[in-house]
Amino acid sequence: MFVFLKDKSIEWSSLQDYTFILPAVSVGNIGQLSVDLLISSLRCDKLAKVDHPIFVPVVGSDPYDDIREQGLMTAAELYISKEKKLVILQIRGLLIKEFCADFLAKLVDWMKKCSFTKTILLSSLYNYERVDSQLTGSPFRYTITSSVKSTVEEELKNLQWSALETRRSVWKEGTEEILFFPGGGYTNMLNKLCGKMNIPLVTLLIFCAEGDNIPGVLLITGHLNRWLNFVPMANDTPGWKFPASWKLFFGAPPPLTMY
Repeated sequence: MFVFLKDKSIEWSSLQDYTFILPAVSVGNIGQLSVDLLISSLRCDKLAKVDHPIFVPVVGSDPYDDIREQGLMTAAELYISKEKKLVILQIRGLLIKEFCADFLAKLVDWMKKCSFTKTILLSSLYNYERVDSQLTGSPFRYTITSSVKSTVEEELKNLQWSALETRRSVWKEGTEEILFFPGGGYTNMLNKLCGKMNIPLVTLLIFCAEGDNIPGVLLITGHLNRWLNFVPMANDTPGWKFPASWKLFFGAPPPLTMY
């Protein structure tokens, strides 16, 4: 599934003391934008391209070309920071639903082989699906699978984060409470697979809507950085390096000749 770049091949077993971060293709593209911000700020090196029929083919200029040689980006790529012991998966293309189960099964199997010390999914949920208890306070939430170490769970509680509230299933009779991920893409499926395979997964989420979600991206990556301290802080603010691709976030400005 992974196609290494020239002279970039590594043994997966060598990543067991690394943290793995990946995005969900979810509402507002929060996860993907957050991953972009991390890759740019940490100057991660591209390690491999991801080849699977789930991805609609995409090609374009390197979104981080102001900090490295110009090159091309594709639908899904794997990045690494050996300094921070961090591996990041970025997904830029649309996903074909029929291939999702196969892709996630192979991804989870690869994660199992790597034995990452932490695996973190960045995702988002529909604003309008909030229950009454979620309407006030921070829009940030988290979930963990049962195999997450108690020390990690204690770290999250010490940060005073709010766990995602369960709610009654609308598909089953009775009073069963479940975790509900509306607009979260494959968030629910990946959580279930990781739980089944005993992979410790921490999911960071934010309630949002479509549109300019940069404030939400800064919120979720800020929470992540306060936990793991990847990016140096100055005056309680991480030293983010915005990707070059964000300069035209909503397209080019209108030509002056039209006025």
